[in-house]
Amino acid sequence: MGFVRTRLEIADPTKAKLLNLDFLADTGSWYTVIPPRVADELGVKPVTRTRVLTADKREIEADIVVVVVRGLGREAPVFAATIESPEPMIGVEALEALGLAVDPTSGELKPTRPYGLLL
Repeated sequence: MGFVRTRLEIADPTKAKLLNLDFLADTGSWYTVIPPRVADELGVKPVTRTRVLTADKREIEADIVVVVVRGLGREAPVFAATIESPEPMIGVEALEALGLAVDPTSGELKPTRPYGLLL
């Protein structure tokens, strides 16, 4: 299938600080992953700390922050793990909240439902 990357906006919960970042779509990760420097730049503070399993099978502790992700005309608050990573990754929780899925045919994110409140 290859890698699917997309440019998204990420903001603090008040939307006072906004960054445009390129994200790798990671359908194997529940959490969106951002580097600690991005969390610092947005001014978001951890709401909890949890253990996560990395792609290379290491179990590590990660701070969890709340951010707003916006893209393809959609927006949602999501949890993000702050982990040193080669690139930011958009996880399944954010994809579901935004109503998006990876389309392996086109290599793009596509809507799975009309945009609106997820009940």
